[in-house]
Amino acid sequence: MTLFDLAKELNVSISTISRALSRPEVVAPATRDRILTAARRFGFQPNDVARSLRTRETRTIGIVVPDITNWFFGLLVKVIDQVVQERGYTVVVCNADEKAENEMRALGILRSRKVSGIINCPVGAPLEGWQALLASGIPLVELDRRSGLREVDAVVLNDEAAAAVAAEHLLQLGHRRIATIAGPQHLSNGRARLRGFKKALQKAGCPLPPNYLTLGDFTEDSGRVEMARLLGCTPPPTAVFIANSEMTGGALATIRERQVRIPGDLSLIGFDDARWTRYLDPPLTAFAHPTEEMGRHAAELLLSRLGGQKPSRQARLIKLDSTLIVRDSTSAPQEEKVRSEKRVASRMK
Repeated sequence: MTLFDLAKELNVSISTISRALSRPEVVAPATRDRILTAARRFGFQPNDVARSLRTRETRTIGIVVPDITNWFFGLLVKVIDQVVQERGYTVVVCNADEKAENEMRALGILRSRKVSGIINCPVGAPLEGWQALLASGIPLVELDRRSGLREVDAVVLNDEAAAAVAAEHLLQLGHRRIATIAGPQHLSNGRARLRGFKKALQKAGCPLPPNYLTLGDFTEDSGRVEMARLLGCTPPPTAVFIANSEMTGGALATIRERQVRIPGDLSLIGFDDARWTRYLDPPLTAFAHPTEEMGRHAAELLLSRLGGQKPSRQARLIKLDSTLIVRDSTSAPQEEKVRSEKRVASRMK
């Protein structure tokens, strides 16, 4: 069935059908529903290529993620897709694999596909390519991380505050030999999490020793390697904060290989509350993020730009808080437990 056939069947104009299919929000709900129902019933398929050539708009959103296998970014993509679909857009997802050259390649692919706008989770690519994108009039929203561009909307977590809460939790339990597997320092969230963690320890008079600070690259392998490094310290730490879920998974592999008891020998906090963390033995203390809210905000910011918001409008920064979910992977250090038991025994004499 052609567009003309569908218009004749429904006794409406071709332009009304075209708007209902490409910009459903501008068509009266009753008319729109009648058109969409008929299109499905008759198997009508609009010619998207012809339409994009005619309108010079593909109604496609590009999304660049650092690691498509990471549950966090998968959920962000799912939410963004749901939001933009309601406005008649589709998504194209590119995986940067935490490599700057892949981020630049993704940018080139998306520009060649004439996407309407892009949501990017930066991995450290040079800014020149993104500046050229903005100069061309294509809107950009940054998500989870900041690249350094000042003139773009962004949605991020309050990483520094969350990392400070992690340090404070371990301090309150009585830990003083506290270490961290931090994220890469060329990324904004890696820097913020380490900064917040160090500040909280410093404020409590328990600065982070150089040998208790290791830097991973947000991958599982780096978590495995850096945890082995920390367990080799003399003395080893009694508690470790790990800056993302992928590194936490790798660290747990090393912990099990070394037969280290959690939390008896080592208390552990992960930054991301991945679904699997609650099913560990013991369940992992971790930060729950408003991931779906992040995705919705990013999609809505981009759609507002595509809907006619002037490029000169001041860039918006939305910063969302995480919540520490305390489970059984953190407890007082062994020596503190012994001292506590001795104090109780002394009072009972």
